[in-house]
Amino acid sequence: MKMIPLLKNTVFLASLLLVQSVVGILGTAIALENKYNYIIQQGVNAAGIKVGGLSTVEAAEKLERSLPSPAESTLKIQAGGKSYSFKLSDIDGKYDYHSTAVTAFKYGRDDKDVIQLTSLLKLRAEPADVPAKIVFSEDKLAAIIQTLKTKWDSPPKNANISLSNEEVEITDEKVGYRLDFDKTFEQVRLALSNGKLQLQASGQWLEPDVKAADLSIVDALLAEYVTIFDENDRNRSHNISLASAAISGSLVKPGETFSLNQRLGPRGAENGYLKAPVFIQSQLVLDFGGGICQVASTLYNAALLANLGIIERYSHPLPVNYVPPGRDATIAGDYLDLKFLNNTGAPVYISSNIEGGTLTISIFGAKITENREVRITTEKSVIQPKVVRKHDLSLTEGETRMINQGKTGYMVKVYREVVVGGEIKTRTLISSDYFEPSNTVLLVGPEPGETEK
Repeated sequence: MKMIPLLKNTVFLASLLLVQSVVGILGTAIALENKYNYIIQQGVNAAGIKVGGLSTVEAAEKLERSLPSPAESTLKIQAGGKSYSFKLSDIDGKYDYHSTAVTAFKYGRDDKDVIQLTSLLKLRAEPADVPAKIVFSEDKLAAIIQTLKTKWDSPPKNANISLSNEEVEITDEKVGYRLDFDKTFEQVRLALSNGKLQLQASGQWLEPDVKAADLSIVDALLAEYVTIFDENDRNRSHNISLASAAISGSLVKPGETFSLNQRLGPRGAENGYLKAPVFIQSQLVLDFGGGICQVASTLYNAALLANLGIIERYSHPLPVNYVPPGRDATIAGDYLDLKFLNNTGAPVYISSNIEGGTLTISIFGAKITENREVRITTEKSVIQPKVVRKHDLSLTEGETRMINQGKTGYMVKVYREVVVGGEIKTRTLISSDYFEPSNTVLLVGPEPGETEK
């Protein structure tokens, strides 16, 4: 029965030792908390320099004495195999010693406990290193990133088709790139705040619309049409060049409909178009995009000769001088369009080129095995203008004065003929256009003996 008091004594002693241990640990924690309440923890370095045991003021002073100036250091920005470097002196880069010291002071602390014992013990075993923050001129950094954007930004290039010695040649596509200015600026800012001098730019790779693989079965010139324009008419020539460039490189898939309005988009000043003569209600007036209808008419004739399906086409109110009557096409706003269907069963590719005052539009597709020829024929009826005489008593007797030179009108029917082996296999009416004649108007003076009333 003496074993029971002995057991009680053992339990009591163990409990006493446990309490003493807890008190000792708490005491150590309190002592450490008091000791490190206003100084950086031991084991914390800043940019490789020991600052543990120092106040933030002391640490900032030590960093200023110990760290070399970052001005001649080089920051490197990379993206997709490209790189761009500049010295920190270019953006007035320098260390923020005080901010770095404050970051070192906060290391291992949280809001609940001023200091964590476990953090202290870990730091003694494995010291920590905080980066030296770099401050800089944001305006100068912005200018450098804008320069980088100008150098790196490039539009994608579609695969291209051209003729060389009557053979189709395909040029491979090229991927484009667009630098994201805001994100790259933020990445540089964060990198410098963490003392880093190398980073990846933020941007977007731009895939081309037409790739060489898309053109793999395009191996023949289906049709080509050429028109002439006056280079000296600067505004009109400018608009023709813009529209030509916009349609060149178009790939129309089998069964797909090509829309010229959709391809060109708005033809206003915001897209670079200038004012030049256009038809509005049968009158030539200056408006944005004058000249585009020559591109439309040239493309229309190439599509006719390529035997593509014409879905939508409108004629001008009067004949134009760059294509025969009935072979023109006009577009306006989003309500008059030129549309055709790729009915060939293979992709077709549109190429448009300008050399001097010559506009050439070519349509490429898959080679046609049969000996086929597409011809465009026209039936044209001439409508002579009427002569209208108006008496004018203010004129002298027998005097005649012309006030409007009449213009010939036409009734034009356009047919497409497909000729195989010398025989016409199909003859299709494409359009019927009526161009109203303009009357000749004469003012006629009074007849002999007639008096003015």
